[in-house]
Amino acid sequence: MYRISFTGYRPEKLPFFGEDDPMCVDLKQRLSEQIGRLINDGADEFYTGMALGVDTWAAESVLEHKKTHPDIKLIAVLPCPEQTDRWTSADKARYKTILGQCDRTMMISPHYDKNCMLRRNRALVELCDVLIAVYDGKRGGTQYTVNFAKNSGKITIVIPPM
Repeated sequence: MYRISFTGYRPEKLPFFGEDDPMCVDLKQRLSEQIGRLINDGADEFYTGMALGVDTWAAESVLEHKKTHPDIKLIAVLPCPEQTDRWTSADKARYKTILGQCDRTMMISPHYDKNCMLRRNRALVELCDVLIAVYDGKRGGTQYTVNFAKNSGKITIVIPPM
């Protein structure tokens, strides 16, 4: 029994356009296959930061796997209540649907502040045994989270975006 967290890029930082793009479909399939392997290996708790893109796709994949593995848990680690304030109504609805199926939620900060996303990313690493990162070396929050995980001695599985 062990715990998995996810990190990765927002949609606008990925090398494709929309979720129907064959490269996005392929990425989501590779992510799902990795999650399945980890479940078969004993992973039973999955943590998502619920950002747009990789976090959302990973959460949806865990929920899909949960249909055949009902004992696994999905936990949302939210940076602040305002996370979705600038999102589209469709993205907000998707977020609410996922949150409604989570086994638990954790709120890092009671209000938005300039470091709440960073603290959320650190919490994701601290909570896991293995970090799955959709990552290709670009600078930014995903790079920070990958480096923090490696420096914390966490196993890190990197899935290239393409």
